Amino acid sequence: MSKATISDVFNAPIEKVYEVIADYSRYPEFLPEVKRVSVIDATQNNRKLIEMEVSIIKTFRYQIWVSANPVTEIRWSFHGGELFKDNRGSWKFQDQGDETTKVDYELEVKFGLFVPGMIEKALVEVNLPGMLNAYKKRCES
Repeated sequence: MSKATISDVFNAPIEKVYEVIADYSRYPEFLPEVKRVSVIDATQNNRKLIEMEVSIIKTFRYQIWVSANPVTEIRWSFHGGELFKDNRGSWKFQDQGDETTKVDYELEVKFGLFVPGMIEKALVEVNLPGMLNAYKKRCES
């Protein structure tokens, strides 16, 4: 499994950062690789099953269970889909006390297809900074 972590400070209050990142259906508005997000099941308290359609080299879909501790953390675990064997991670948010928020993002993925470990790691780590920057811009606007 490839693992990547990244941290940054967003110039936005923690409530706004959480609101943007927890609004999954709006991801296609600011993440060009995300084509569609659908909430499949939202019947459980603070837990949702969402399906994402993503285009990175090829278009594929997958489902993840997302659990939230409002304002402080969002975690997900793989449910099923194409390309991945596993996909889990988290967002953690810390109020810096000055209308800024420290954001920590962690991702672990395992591809279902044979992808050499070095390429798998590069795919994960190369996309991470651009993705985090897109979230940051959205939160700060």
